[in-house]
Amino acid sequence: MPERDLESIAAALPAVRALFPTHAAFGEATVADVLGPALARARRLEVTTLATTLFLNRGDHFLAVPLPQEAQFATALAACVGDLDGDGREDVFLSQNFFATQDKTPRCDAGLGLWLRGDGRGGLTAVAAHESGVRVYGEQRAAALADFDGDGRVDLAVTQNGNATKLYRNVRGQPGLRVRLQGPPGNPTAVGAVICGRAGDAWGPARMVGAGSGYWSQNSAVEVLAMAEPVRRLRVLWPGGNETQVQVPEHAREVVLGMDGGLRVVSPEPPPTKKRR
Repeated sequence: MPERDLESIAAALPAVRALFPTHAAFGEATVADVLGPALARARRLEVTTLATTLFLNRGDHFLAVPLPQEAQFATALAACVGDLDGDGREDVFLSQNFFATQDKTPRCDAGLGLWLRGDGRGGLTAVAAHESGVRVYGEQRAAALADFDGDGRVDLAVTQNGNATKLYRNVRGQPGLRVRLQGPPGNPTAVGAVICGRAGDAWGPARMVGAGSGYWSQNSAVEVLAMAEPVRRLRVLWPGGNETQVQVPEHAREVVLGMDGGLRVVSPEPPPTKKRR
């Protein structure tokens, strides 16, 4: 049976109105009745899932993992990957909601903007709004991550359609190492480079410097690498394929790394302690 009502179908297929003079007649019709002879020429498309889904690269295939139910409450637009709490495991932020739905279709407005905490193995758990502090009630669109105050914690900016842009300052995450790359001429921020930090015997997640990071947005080119222990080694795969590995001085909080392997410490002091709230 057709899911949409007579008015909605007739707006796209005006001939339907002549076939079904009343809503009752249309309500009893099948898809074959509505399409008539055109059914034989119609293509059939089948949707197997509408879930917002994470696809994990397993080398020879992608593993589909539906996100938690909180991610399914509303449409997701931007998806940002970063380390919210500084535990060395990548988290995900989703901007949510969509109001410009079709006539007679309720708007999608059940999202506040959602942080999903990663376990480092592909698992994601929703972080409640009272814990993350993120509450955006409007029609969220672009979102971007940047340590805008330079304290070694990842902050969040979220735009809204027809409403104010929200900026959320991270006050609880474990501070990490700020890393700025100096790329070749024409690519000064080394877009396309992949950065990985090491603490002790463990390498952390790989992070790519991007020129675009989601829906009409771009994350900061300054990456923040945080792990359970301070990052003491960096590995960078540069655009073009060259690789650099360098030691990080013990008390460094921000460094600049060039393609020649030269490392400059910008901030040797720990970041200021923020009052938790």
